[in-house]
Amino acid sequence: MTTSRSKEPPSIYKCKDGVYVESPGECRDIQDVLHASKRVILSKKLAGILRHYPHRYGISLTREGWARISDILKALRKTPGFEWVEYWHIEAIARLDPKGRYEVKNGFIRARYGHSIDVDVKPDYSVKPPRILYHGTSRDNVDKILAEGIKPMKRKMVHLTSSLDDAIETGKRHGRRISIIIVNVECLESKGLIVGKAGKTVYVVEYVPPECINKVKHL
Repeated sequence: MTTSRSKEPPSIYKCKDGVYVESPGECRDIQDVLHASKRVILSKKLAGILRHYPHRYGISLTREGWARISDILKALRKTPGFEWVEYWHIEAIARLDPKGRYEVKNGFIRARYGHSIDVDVKPDYSVKPPRILYHGTSRDNVDKILAEGIKPMKRKMVHLTSSLDDAIETGKRHGRRISIIIVNVECLESKGLIVGKAGKTVYVVEYVPPECINKVKHL
């Protein structure tokens, strides 16, 4: 198995017709640009606010995890290093996120998955998941996972992915010694553990028991 290098996402271009694109060639006339480096730091900040610590910024979430984009904008502009943020930056990041982390609707935004706070964001259980899903982690965690299964830990659900590259990227967050856990979805379903789709390649489940782990690959 070969590893992949995580890539910085491209800059976002706002066209004069209001469309957001990731290539200037897709715009007839470019109105504004959100450069790649700023896109990365703002996306991480949004994930933190919507998934883990809205209270730090005085943001109120609904029970379903929604926050007003205008409220987030006001809070960020008071935050050192984020005075430059515009409304369209937040909306564009949400709409073009490669993993489908965010959802935008009628001036509100929410994270689709990954919460450690108590919100009720339901995954899509109508989508049939692939038979095999991946979970990236540190090699140091493998023995415990094989003994106890994959648990949500600080999050509400276990995150799995249909993308091997995304699993590798997740594993890299834990260090250089990466392991990929290969999960048998039919085994999960046989135990009443239903897998829901939460993002473009992200699936969630309450727990992965050891017997539903098909294989472990060390990178």
